[in-house]
Amino acid sequence: MADTNAAAPEALAPLWIVPPTLASGDALPGAPEGSALAEVAVAGEGISLVDGAVVSEAEAAVSATVSASIVPADGAEAITRTFPVTVLPETARRVASYHRTPTTATEANNEDVAYSAHLALEGESGFAALNDDYGVFFALTSEVPGPSGTTDEVIRSLKDPFLFHLADGGFGIVATRVARGGGADGTERSSVLVATSPDLLSYTEVGLLDLGVTTGVSAPASVYDAARGVYVVSWTDDAGVAFHADVADLADSSTVGAAAPGGFVTSPRDDSPGATVAVTAEMARGLEVRFGPIRNVGATPLPIVEVAAGAAVSAADLPSRLELDYSDGSTGSLAIEWDAAAIAALDTSAPGEHTVPGRVKQAVYPTPFADERADPSVYKFDFNGQPRFLMIATKDLHMDPVSNSGEPVGMPIRMAERIEDLSDEALEAGRVTEVDLLVHGSLDAYGKPMTGCFWAPEIHMIDGSLSILFMPSYGDPTDMWSGRASIVQLKKDGAGNHLDPTVPANWTATQHVVCADGSELNKIQGISLDMTYFEDSGTHYYAWQMLGSVFIATMDPKDPTRLTSDPVRILAPVYSWDNEIAEGPNVLVRDGRLFLLYSGSTVGDSYTTGLATAPAGEGVDLTDPASWNRLGYPIQKSGPYNGEMQLGTGHGMWSEDEDGNLLYVFHARTDHKGLTGRDMFVRRVHFASDGMPVLDMETDEELLPELRDVAVTVVVK
Repeated sequence: MADTNAAAPEALAPLWIVPPTLASGDALPGAPEGSALAEVAVAGEGISLVDGAVVSEAEAAVSATVSASIVPADGAEAITRTFPVTVLPETARRVASYHRTPTTATEANNEDVAYSAHLALEGESGFAALNDDYGVFFALTSEVPGPSGTTDEVIRSLKDPFLFHLADGGFGIVATRVARGGGADGTERSSVLVATSPDLLSYTEVGLLDLGVTTGVSAPASVYDAARGVYVVSWTDDAGVAFHADVADLADSSTVGAAAPGGFVTSPRDDSPGATVAVTAEMARGLEVRFGPIRNVGATPLPIVEVAAGAAVSAADLPSRLELDYSDGSTGSLAIEWDAAAIAALDTSAPGEHTVPGRVKQAVYPTPFADERADPSVYKFDFNGQPRFLMIATKDLHMDPVSNSGEPVGMPIRMAERIEDLSDEALEAGRVTEVDLLVHGSLDAYGKPMTGCFWAPEIHMIDGSLSILFMPSYGDPTDMWSGRASIVQLKKDGAGNHLDPTVPANWTATQHVVCADGSELNKIQGISLDMTYFEDSGTHYYAWQMLGSVFIATMDPKDPTRLTSDPVRILAPVYSWDNEIAEGPNVLVRDGRLFLLYSGSTVGDSYTTGLATAPAGEGVDLTDPASWNRLGYPIQKSGPYNGEMQLGTGHGMWSEDEDGNLLYVFHARTDHKGLTGRDMFVRRVHFASDGMPVLDMETDEELLPELRDVAVTVVVK
């Protein structure tokens, strides 16, 4: 800090600031260099000053004031400062912000991840990282991506995030913006990156705040000076000298005052990884729900089943599901499989009490579920009254979905009565077969041979016809850029029954999906892929990837090869975690919301899953990008799962199992069996108490081991 001994008392005033929100037990800042504090006092119901810390006896937040006189060392006249503050009770906790030192993508900590704002929450054992020590606020690209998408040159990251309280009770972050990879992007000469958040769950990037200097801005910090009604931003220049400036509006560089020597005094927490703020217990709970593990903590007792003497009892008479309670206050349920022999042995000829054992159905699917099957789709299919499950995916042999490294190219499909019988284990055991619906040389509806890259097939029911949306490519050798979003549909017999979907001849010839005027979807690059279908409020939509972004348009299900509106970009990759591509959209309708999953980053170890939501059932125009609310950090990412690291998660599809449980089917990178492709995984989905999906709930988090075996009492009357 610069020497302020000769400074006038007024110059010392902005260097001693009490934040607008404190937690009981928080120490007040020390005196600025070259001064001393005198007449330090606090006022407020139940508020006292104990060893330099503000202490509250209240059980709720209390309005108070903190005052002190700043006495310059040179004997000049002291100046008194008084701050209105909110003091939170002892139940308050602190949240720290920080960035990490990058390591590797295999540790989910490459530069794109490490150089972002991470959070840690104070607990009984100190500060613990939230979100598996993954970032929660990422810098936006330096400019809105152009029509052709995002380029590496505009991707940005951040360092040294400093968390502080805003005047309105929300939160702010100031940080140094950097280029992708952590190098200088030029803005660090004069500016800080500013973001705001109402709850530390979602963030709005305000933009760059120009501090009016050119000598470098590093290690920025900010605090709201309620005594003067301004923010004070401090920083260190390239020579290591501290400066500060008043700012009336963090979103307006014209309100920045002149830079002055010295930085405001903070009260650092030695046990925290970075700058900290106090939050209420309720807000801390919200952070734990969103960014911490959610665990099964109990179950609702099964009701007693009463039957009349002489009555027959079947499994249908017993509770079908076990209702489960979770640590965040959410609930869920899993089906129960009752012991058939015990049910058959029930003696209902006379009054009495009996116990029937059962087992909670918690399928743990093979990991991986299918080797080198990327972009997987599992569809629950009513095959003319018979329930079946269909699986289809991109053949990704040796990370080569275009030509499969010289091995046979095709679009593989499997059909089974149970999800687990779609797996490679079932394939190897002979319980299921895999058939390529299309192969190298298959002709499309225009008589052209498709030579490979049958990419990202998805199964949907469109106007009563089982349909597959996918991208074939053309040329010899196969040219990925010749690929076009296309559709095939399953034929029906004369009675309107679906034919066998595992027979290639039972599908229509491949047709491209085109614009309303018959022109190609992608008029810049040609390629279009990852198409999905959904309906809302009577309007039918396609969403797909082209130009590195997710586009959407309306369509008529009676003519599924043609759009009925112009393509509109709704999601471009604007963060370092999704960097140069946003792809693989898939939509779930649940509880009045549309949940659109998409994927970003490269298809390797750093692949991630993002989320955008929109209102469902309200007739909203979903071709308007403003209708979609996008999460600024991944909803699923690389990280530990069931004791192992999962890498490159993404490009999945919502699905459903035999018992009606919601599934997420996706791919991740593994070296299973010495192979190097993207492998398929199947996982159940939990919804947290805040309404957000949890895609990585571990086996023991979903169901306590001691709850797996259950019993029900049957009383014969």
